[in-house]
Amino acid sequence: MSLAAAPPAGAGTRPAPRTGLAVTKAVHRTFGRGTTALGQDAERRFFPSHTGHAGVALREELLDTAVGNTFEHMGAELLAELGEQPETDLVVLAYSTPDFLPTLLTAPTLTERLPGRPLLLGVADQGPSAPFSALALARNYARRHGFRRVLVLAFDQHVMPYDVPGSGPRGLAGDGAVALVLEASGDNCRVRQICGLSPQEVPERLAALIRELDPEGTAEVAAGPGIDPAWKLPVTAASVRRAPEGYPCTSVLGALAERLPAAGGGAALLVEYDPVLGDLSVCRVDPAAAA
Repeated sequence: MSLAAAPPAGAGTRPAPRTGLAVTKAVHRTFGRGTTALGQDAERRFFPSHTGHAGVALREELLDTAVGNTFEHMGAELLAELGEQPETDLVVLAYSTPDFLPTLLTAPTLTERLPGRPLLLGVADQGPSAPFSALALARNYARRHGFRRVLVLAFDQHVMPYDVPGSGPRGLAGDGAVALVLEASGDNCRVRQICGLSPQEVPERLAALIRELDPEGTAEVAAGPGIDPAWKLPVTAASVRRAPEGYPCTSVLGALAERLPAAGGGAALLVEYDPVLGDLSVCRVDPAAAA
C-alpha cells in the first residue's frame, strides 16, 4: 500500500532532471531498548480494537510494561547524523511493521525538521519489498515532477503487544532505520520488481534480472533472508553478502549504507524475495562517479 500527499504547488511545471537521481549518501543504525512507553490512552484504545479485528491475541500486560523506539525518534537520529539538510522535494517512508506508537504521524513530524515543504509518500503492507518500492517511487516521482533531492527512510521495530514472527524473511529481531539521499547529480540506481512468484520460479527469474543488471558479474551482492543460499545464481560465492534476519525493511539497505559504492569501486546489487506475497526485488547501485 502506498499513501501520498498532494504534490506541492508548481511541482508539475518543473523540468525533469535530465540525469535522473543518484544515491549519494546513506546512513544506517540499529537501536537498543527504547524509552518510549505505550501508556497513552490512544494506544490503549487502538491495540484492543485492531488486534480483535485481525484475530490476533492481545498481550495486555505489555500495554503497561513495553517500551520501544518510535519511527520519529529513529528518523530524527538519522537526520542528525546526516547533518544540515538542503531543501528536499520528496520524503518516502518504507516500513513493514506498525510504528511503536501507531497513532503518531511520523512523516509530518520528521519533515518539520527539513527546509521546504516536501511531498510525502508512505509504502507499507509490502514486507521486505517496501524499501525497493520506495526507491522506485522516488525515481519515478523525481522524473515526473523534476525533483532535485529525495530522502528515503526505512524503519523496522519489533516491540508490539501481540506475538510477532521471530525468524524468516519477515521475522523481527530488533529496531533499525536507514536513510538514503538521492540527488539529481546522476543516475546510479535501477530497480526491478516481479510480483506473484512461487519459490520454485524465483531462481530462474532472479538469475535473469542479475544478468540484466550485472552482465559483467562484477557487482557485490547483498542478499536478503528471503534468498535461499541453495539457489543457483550467476554470481560467485565470494561476492555475496548475506543480510541479517530480523530487519525486513532495513537489513539489505543497511548493507548498502555500510558499503555505498565509492568512486572507482564496484557496483552493489541488492536482492530480496518475499515468500508471503511472492515479490522478487532487485536493485543495482553504481559508484557515484559513474552516475
